[in-house]
Amino acid sequence: MTALYIIMLTIFVGYISWIWARYGVLPSISHSYYSLPDNLKFIFTLWSWGYAIPAIIVASTPLMFFAGAGICFVGAAAAYREKMTETVHIIGAACAIIFSQLSIIIDFDMWYVTVAFAAIALPLALTRFSKKGICPNRTWWVEILAFITIALVLGIKLWS
Repeated sequence: MTALYIIMLTIFVGYISWIWARYGVLPSISHSYYSLPDNLKFIFTLWSWGYAIPAIIVASTPLMFFAGAGICFVGAAAAYREKMTETVHIIGAACAIIFSQLSIIIDFDMWYVTVAFAAIALPLALTRFSKKGICPNRTWWVEILAFITIALVLGIKLWS
């Protein structure tokens, strides 16, 4: 399990660091799919699956399975600007965040992690509906935070 967790973290940090170094902070992590040249777009899907599948196995809970499945759907429907994949991508992303946070609360009894996530993410998300946002690229940061909460909880699970 530890090896899978390390693989999951390495894939996450490696991809995000590479994208950040190459393109800067983007509007969302999914936007990186469109920033990549055509011959490298598949890397976004591999990144999604490379994070989600180990997370599903390490967590071994039904709710985290659905969270990971949501992340996998995001990777499978990477071209979110196309009508055919847009709905799958958006529903996958929403399920990933909702089910991961439910898993953190119910399966791992770490409600305080979700409270901290909500305290940071909700104000960022709500600025989307105002004319002046407090944080550019807020979706990127909410997604980063959501992935970090999953990794944090799974790391605590492994080493406790």
